[in-house]
Amino acid sequence: MPSMPGLIAFEATARHLSFAQAAKDLSLSQGAVSKRVRQLEQALGVSLLARNNHQVLLTEIGSSYLPEVRALLGQLETSTRALINRAQGKSAIRVAVLPGFATHWLIPRLGDFRRRHPDILVNLETRLKPFDLAAEHMDGAFHFGTPNWPEATVSRLFGEYLVPVASPEIVRTDRANSPASLLEGTLLHLSSRPGLWCEWFDMVGHSQSLPAGGPNFDQFSMVIAAAVHGQGAAIVPRFMIETELREGSLSVVFDRPLVCDRSYYFVTPLHACSDPHVIAFAEWVSQCAAGYAGRSVQ
Repeated sequence: MPSMPGLIAFEATARHLSFAQAAKDLSLSQGAVSKRVRQLEQALGVSLLARNNHQVLLTEIGSSYLPEVRALLGQLETSTRALINRAQGKSAIRVAVLPGFATHWLIPRLGDFRRRHPDILVNLETRLKPFDLAAEHMDGAFHFGTPNWPEATVSRLFGEYLVPVASPEIVRTDRANSPASLLEGTLLHLSSRPGLWCEWFDMVGHSQSLPAGGPNFDQFSMVIAAAVHGQGAAIVPRFMIETELREGSLSVVFDRPLVCDRSYYFVTPLHACSDPHVIAFAEWVSQCAAGYAGRSVQ
């Protein structure tokens, strides 16, 4: 088995491509870091790093080994934190989240869960697509789509209602008095769901096979930020912009929500269904969702 100090030294050096920076991170001398990496290479019988004229580069074998080392060190850190939490009388659960959903809906409400359950730590990890919950030792996941996830129970939270929004300056300047007038300005697009504007124009009776061009972003958070800074009109889920609407940094251009045929769900893997900590979190999420759905657009 490779030595843990050697793996840590290799990961830090590969991250910076510098023994000096790795030594600073690890509070060691540069010579000590270099020695640990060299000892690791000797134990493995391969060269992980190429050293040339004071420059450090990953070898092909080092590049392929690095992700495995990072995964191993990450899992060890997670397990160690869990051990410390248990020793302190706390239990941690791991929950997979969608970044936009977590940032704009879940995290602002998590303080309430912590007040109710101070002995339960909720660790959030981003996942964009369905995956094997058991294989990754996850205790739950938030999912957008249809109620279909193998080896798990799926609870619906609420649907998605998307509205066209823009900064107040754009709304005042452009005087958007009809849906068609939006096409005269810049439209902001989510790259993973490029048809949202087409669906909205079709819903309001202004069919548009290809809306006017505009910049693409791969996260709703980026789309929202671009709209706030006056870069164009965006169509986004209403629950993600509650703060911006309340503070006035965004305005709804036309209050004609596009009702999506998919919903948000909380998924509990079968291996965690009887865990009292997971049950407490799932029940709290359902209560929050019921309260939100009760006042959202229906």
